[in-house]
Amino acid sequence: MAYKDPEEGRARDRERFRRRTAERIAQGLCPNCGKEPPEPERRLCAPCAGKRREAERVRDAKRRAAGEPRYRNPETERARERRRTAERIAQGLCANCGKEPPAPDRTLCRCCAEKRRAAERARYAKAKAAGKLYGGRDPKERRRNARGTARRLYEARREAGLCTRCGLRPPVEGGAACEPCREARRAGERRQWAARRMDGLCGRCGEATFDGASRCGRCAALEAGRHRRKNAASRKRYARRRARGLCTDCGQPSQGAARCEPCARRSYERSDHFRGIPLWPARYTVIEIATGEDHGTFESLAEVAACLAFARLSFDQVEVLGDVSPMAAFTAYE
Repeated sequence: MAYKDPEEGRARDRERFRRRTAERIAQGLCPNCGKEPPEPERRLCAPCAGKRREAERVRDAKRRAAGEPRYRNPETERARERRRTAERIAQGLCANCGKEPPAPDRTLCRCCAEKRRAAERARYAKAKAAGKLYGGRDPKERRRNARGTARRLYEARREAGLCTRCGLRPPVEGGAACEPCREARRAGERRQWAARRMDGLCGRCGEATFDGASRCGRCAALEAGRHRRKNAASRKRYARRRARGLCTDCGQPSQGAARCEPCARRSYERSDHFRGIPLWPARYTVIEIATGEDHGTFESLAEVAACLAFARLSFDQVEVLGDVSPMAAFTAYE
């Protein structure tokens, strides 16, 4: 029957369709054809479900070839997915299949979780072969998620009194990692340092250096500033060892002193008091006696002789003031 108002006709058709669907479901039949019962835990019978899946595949292929999204209204589909997921979680079922209970502390059952992990591994390997970072996902989002996961794992292991790297053994006294993990980290750092130095790069950051130096300019400046002040961990370690009557350098018994005898001797021998006055480079200043004119400062007597020859002066007409280290008198060579 044709209606003058198309909207009224559509509304009556929808009402008739809903009524027919409800009657077929009440009779235990497929709501699409009304001839056969639906498959177990499904709404449609096998023939109707197969036809619908085939139609959806054809439709998705056409939209994909045209460069259009899979669904006509992606927001509506996502909202429906979220509602279905929330209902399954509330019922204590797997959020993906809705059949089995989820694994402990998870939202998916073991079978769905394994399928998802296999799909993720395959997708990641394919993206990695194509040269994409993080399996083609957003690098900023993946790094943020990784930092959050690492932070939560670190805090959980610290609260449990375990090594923050392996989570298997207790950490060393005053540290966060166990001794095997600390040694593995040190070995890795040594290998990285050696590889960078062989390539002529900075051992800390891997940037290029000048004249074969071990650090670039920026890292050298940071290292110099770091050595002039003690960090918080160093101060805490010093106070803890001092209160226990241990050597503040090596942690061995020191009989109440700040350092044990070997560490104290080593510190004394490294000091300027033990070494004496340093042997700095000599400098010579040439001053003309008659006029008092300063002809400059030179680093060797050969340069002084060259200056006198250029100014046509003799050694009797000038005074050579030498700034020579006192330790130079006790050395046979430099």
